[in-house]
Amino acid sequence: MSINYRPLWVMLLNRNMKKTDLISLARLTSNTVANMGKCEYISLRNLEKICRVLECTPNDVIEFMEEK
Repeated sequence: MSINYRPLWVMLLNRNMKKTDLISLARLTSNTVANMGKCEYISLRNLEKICRVLECTPNDVIEFMEEK
């Protein structure tokens, strides 16, 4: 099973936000967002920062995909 951040990217689009907005609001590093763009794991601390800023839950940010 792998992780996918597609729900987060859709949420950002719906809120007319850019990834750079998320970086500054959640105080993330650009490396963290780059890792998310490659569907790599991030720390729970960073996931918490994202959820607090966007006022959502982890289920609104990530989804799990079956590996082929």
